[in-house]
Amino acid sequence: MADGTEKTKKEDQEKEPAAPAKSNKKILIIAIAAVAVLGVGAGAFFFLKGKPASTSTAETPKAEAAAEGSHGSPAEAKGARGEAKKGGASDLIALDPFIVNLQDNSGTRYLKLTLSLEVEGSHDEINAQTVRIRDSLIVLLSSKSYSDIGTVEGKYQMRDEIVARVNQFLTKSKIKSVYFSDMVIQ
Repeated sequence: MADGTEKTKKEDQEKEPAAPAKSNKKILIIAIAAVAVLGVGAGAFFFLKGKPASTSTAETPKAEAAAEGSHGSPAEAKGARGEAKKGGASDLIALDPFIVNLQDNSGTRYLKLTLSLEVEGSHDEINAQTVRIRDSLIVLLSSKSYSDIGTVEGKYQMRDEIVARVNQFLTKSKIKSVYFSDMVIQ
């Protein structure tokens, strides 16, 4: 019988080290999961916190950083300060997408265009004229054919025409440029 108790003691000793190994694995898995959750939370916080309240060009944050002297090369800081001193800080205004029929013999071509206007001056005037601006741009875009805007030169020409059209409605502000963020011709 003594042999039976010795065997059970040996079995108990063999079982005890196995139990802490399993709990160590569980603790490790829980720790990894906790770090991952904290990492995702911190990433989301910094991503959402870093978003500016208004849309603006890339030069505006550079101008602020250059004024604070915190980031960027000396060349970037000099250029950004120059723009900030001129007061020519321009903002982008994104317009709702345009979907129009293109001039085509078969009548089956469509243009979907999303654009942003680079504004020098007040946004108030553009906001007050939005309906007229959109109407004018719809007439302009629907007068185009695929051959007019299918080339790079045609897109640049259309960009210039949009600037001219919008500036017709503005007296205090001015559109410097137009940026296409989405263009689909079907």
